[in-house]
Amino acid sequence: MITLAISSLKGGVGKTTTAINLAFSIAKRGWKTLLVDADPQGSIGLSLSPSAQAYIGLYEMLSTGVPFEQAALKTKLETLKIVMSGKIPSHEISKWCASLQDGSRLTPFFKSATDGGYDLVIIDTPSGLHGPTEGILRKCSHVLVPQQCEPLALRSLMLTVDFLNQLQTENDDACSLVGVVLTMADPDVEDTKKIVEEIKRVLPPELVFQSMLPRDAAVIHASMKGMPLGLIRGGAPPAIALVFDQLAAELEGKLELVGPEQSDEYVSLVV
Repeated sequence: MITLAISSLKGGVGKTTTAINLAFSIAKRGWKTLLVDADPQGSIGLSLSPSAQAYIGLYEMLSTGVPFEQAALKTKLETLKIVMSGKIPSHEISKWCASLQDGSRLTPFFKSATDGGYDLVIIDTPSGLHGPTEGILRKCSHVLVPQQCEPLALRSLMLTVDFLNQLQTENDDACSLVGVVLTMADPDVEDTKKIVEEIKRVLPPELVFQSMLPRDAAVIHASMKGMPLGLIRGGAPPAIALVFDQLAAELEGKLELVGPEQSDEYVSLVV
């Protein structure tokens, strides 16, 4: 099983949007996927359901022993389930975040996901590199970093890379960077081009996803409707939904997700 954190030093870079829509796109490709909201603010839940605060989730699983299958919510895709952040009392948030920082409390959760036969667990983390995020990065196998195309992007990105390198120095099993996906990009704007060029100059080319997520009003519309981009507008999803499909295909290759061998035997269309 592969565990993938979606993490960023900065907030407002499209982290939760990336987590939701990437999970949806990769689940459509047939991979049994679990989307987890590890942000005490419940960002995934708020994006998908007005009653999200009523759902039990990660907090109850780790604090009171609620069974995994009781907390994992079904979706319209058989290959996708969601674990919300849970009903964390406001006076417990600080203590809860501190308890996750070394990552040890996540071990039984990941074991339950492995036992459940999941191919991929995607975890939306809080902004920053401390508390739950640090613990998740210590325990996950990989991390994907959404990076907004803005002047300060490179500085925050390199701080994240330095932090990941430090974790791996301390523990060889700490997560590795699978790549950076550029968000809120406008290829027609000169500043965006310069930022993209600079990021590609300082990072190995294989760590920069070809798929770039543009600014798109459809993201806000989908969030207001409480659904992934791929489900809005019936059978004609917005163009940005296809970008997430492309990102999922790239990620599939980078993570070396391999399904059962398929026969190359000729199959006739006509029967």
